[in-house]
Amino acid sequence: MSQNRIRIALHTQQPFVAEGVAAVLRRVPDLQLVAPKPRLDILVVHSSSGISLSELRELHASCGACRLVLWGEGLTGEFAFQAIQLGVRSILPGTTPVNDFLEAVRKVHEGGLYFENGLIESVLLQKRIVLTARQGQIVSLVAQGLKNKEIAYAMGITEGTVKVYLYKLFKKLGMHDRLEMALYGRQNLFAGRTGLESVSAPVGPAPFRFPRGACLALPCRA
Repeated sequence: MSQNRIRIALHTQQPFVAEGVAAVLRRVPDLQLVAPKPRLDILVVHSSSGISLSELRELHASCGACRLVLWGEGLTGEFAFQAIQLGVRSILPGTTPVNDFLEAVRKVHEGGLYFENGLIESVLLQKRIVLTARQGQIVSLVAQGLKNKEIAYAMGITEGTVKVYLYKLFKKLGMHDRLEMALYGRQNLFAGRTGLESVSAPVGPAPFRFPRGACLALPCRA
């Protein structure tokens, strides 16, 4: 029977959420909570603690052929549109009832999509501004408080190239300063976060790592 169960990994930074999901899945015969591995079927990303599009992209790449389900708050508008473009198959609000949650997981595993009508409306009504992956990365780093020199170091480009990118982005987004761009980035490239976070030191290129405290399977321990 275990070979036919849908293998699910959970990405969350909240132990109570992890324990709750585990308790529910223990009562469901066709679903199984497992550690991330090559044969994973579904990766559920719980985003109430905040997640950026770049983090989501890395999570998607890390799970191979598995399908992504986003679950949490703030998953609407431009962020939802970009997440769907990345391949997310379902976006569920944090208040989703258990039976609807399980139905979404099963439908996604069968190759389908599962979105609420309200979410689709928010995506369709969103004013579309298409950013390239590099432009999105620039806006994301500005939203985290990095200066031009730090952005250049993080992206492996020159400070002059960063200035050119920013000049074009200000025109494309119709903005006049970094604060406007930072607020735009927080509203559209991150989910479940409010305010701005400053980064005091440059962040160099490095392989993706799951955030400290993230729980990908049960039991979840610090």
